[in-house]
Amino acid sequence: MLMGFEPKIVTPYPVLGFKEHIFFDPHQKVERRLLMWYPVVPGTMGKPSNNAWDLFSVAPNVPLDPSQANQRLIVLSHGYMGSPQNQSWLIRELVHQGFMVAAMPHRDLMDGLFHLNHWQRAQDVTTLLDQFADLPLAKNSNLHKVGIAGFSLGGTTAMWVAGGKTTRLDSLVPGPEYAAPRDYTRTNEALPTLNKEMMSKDWRDKRVQAAFVMAPGWSWLFEPASLQQISIPVYLIAAEADQTLVTKNNAGLFARHIPKAYFQTISGKAGHFIFISALSTAHRQAVDPKGQLQFLFEDDSSVDRSWIQSQISEEAVRFFKSTLLDNPCD
Repeated sequence: MLMGFEPKIVTPYPVLGFKEHIFFDPHQKVERRLLMWYPVVPGTMGKPSNNAWDLFSVAPNVPLDPSQANQRLIVLSHGYMGSPQNQSWLIRELVHQGFMVAAMPHRDLMDGLFHLNHWQRAQDVTTLLDQFADLPLAKNSNLHKVGIAGFSLGGTTAMWVAGGKTTRLDSLVPGPEYAAPRDYTRTNEALPTLNKEMMSKDWRDKRVQAAFVMAPGWSWLFEPASLQQISIPVYLIAAEADQTLVTKNNAGLFARHIPKAYFQTISGKAGHFIFISALSTAHRQAVDPKGQLQFLFEDDSSVDRSWIQSQISEEAVRFFKSTLLDNPCD
């Protein structure tokens, strides 16, 4: 007999509870969407999600599985110009393991215009937690022990929320030691609208107690002393062969300065977008009918994106259970 072993019910398909909350954002003066995914009773029937990025079915507005009450909330911050569902592979595994996941689509364009006030993403996390606290699902979670997971600029968002401060604002254009060379004309165009006071503010939200950070950027803007003062556990992961951001000087720089940082690189030829959901051909055509986003899915023949994501999601679950749960064996 296996002492203390409790088997999980095996289901033939993933079904996640899903709720959407529309509210007026007092900071940005527009209506925003708060998206929430959560565990449901095994056997609950779902339907295909309306979002083609989702790798699961959804059961909108059904009750939370009562056996999963008092689990933790994970806030998800997506990459630049992306959406939370780009990381549906991670949402699926976190919810399957009993976590609730919440996200707000960030406004990376304002009125259709490019901007650099990405500190608003950190403000979004605080707004999300404030809104979530007033919803029925909140009574099933300890909002003093929240996790955050972020990809790319979403990883940078996690760094702000963890306590890092971007005070090195003399030059927002990175050198080749930090990022792949590209046309930064739009960055220069947006500089006049950058609010440097808000950009350099302390955006720490003390409700967030652990951060899982995937391929973060903008490391060159962060004050090293602020990173050294981050006291929560931080798990950093990025691809060695990332051709968008130089891993050793982005995720690696954060790891060198943050005292409680775990740092793992993905070996081989995986690239920056290994953290974007591995979609079927039909799903790709649905999200990108004109083929303009093909670069998101271009992997070397040696790379198995689904397999890598399954390993990353296992690491995320293990990390959040060990840092957020009172009893990590639950």
